[in-house]
Amino acid sequence: MKSLKIASIFIVSLFVFTFVSCDDEPLEGDFATGNEETELTCVEATQNLSEISQTYATTPTDDANYAVICNAYAEALQDMIDSCGDNTGAIQTLLDSLNCPVANNNCETAQTATDAAESAYNADNTNTSLCNAYKAALQNEIAQCGDADGSLQSIIDGLGDCNFNSSSSGDLSVTAGTLNIDFITNSADLSSGVITVNGSNLENGANYLIYFELAENATGVDVMQNFKLTLNNGEYFPNTDGFDDFTNTITVNSGGVIQGSFGGIVSRTDGADLSLSQGVVDLTY
Repeated sequence: MKSLKIASIFIVSLFVFTFVSCDDEPLEGDFATGNEETELTCVEATQNLSEISQTYATTPTDDANYAVICNAYAEALQDMIDSCGDNTGAIQTLLDSLNCPVANNNCETAQTATDAAESAYNADNTNTSLCNAYKAALQNEIAQCGDADGSLQSIIDGLGDCNFNSSSSGDLSVTAGTLNIDFITNSADLSSGVITVNGSNLENGANYLIYFELAENATGVDVMQNFKLTLNNGEYFPNTDGFDDFTNTITVNSGGVIQGSFGGIVSRTDGADLSLSQGVVDLTY
């Protein structure tokens, strides 16, 4: 099963490369026509297949969301055929080779699967595969349970394209001790009234990560929530022992813009302290 999944992803990758490698030429193929509101363009179908194929390839068959993800992969393959054509029949062969379990149509089961996917994503919220799995579970919950208030769709919209390797929304930086860190990859996403900020710098073997949350439109002193700084797998949290406590000031938080500063002592769970200074937040969302 594992070798079959690897082979299928290799073939999909070839198709994606074929469709996106030539920016100056129009896409060719048997493009679908009809209802523009429901049918995907070839570019959209190609992008969707590229995203879900990576998640499918890394999801074990005993995962709680495997049925949802496998069926989403099958749907993406069919969309590729419908929107781009399949002159060689290779995509249809991949589709025929799938043996996806039937996705349970029970609303309660769908909600349980979403909870599991959310927990996995929250534990590693820069992991593209976990993000796409969470989106797939949310979409399945909408299909099975509905989404009367639009809250599930809002979460999906907030997750964006789950591409954490190339997004940058402005300036996010800090000096940790004497180490100047510029979080080259960063994002600020609004969902259900909460702005989630992520930043990372993985250059030259480094593993520098930052995370915090803000209530939408909140400004003033110490409005950051759930702040965490990761330096080479050591996790630091705000220190409030009374000496140079961690503090933050948000001066702008509206119109899709966050601006502010932060600094002070942060501590590891083993008691090690680190002084932060010159923390800068200047992001758009």
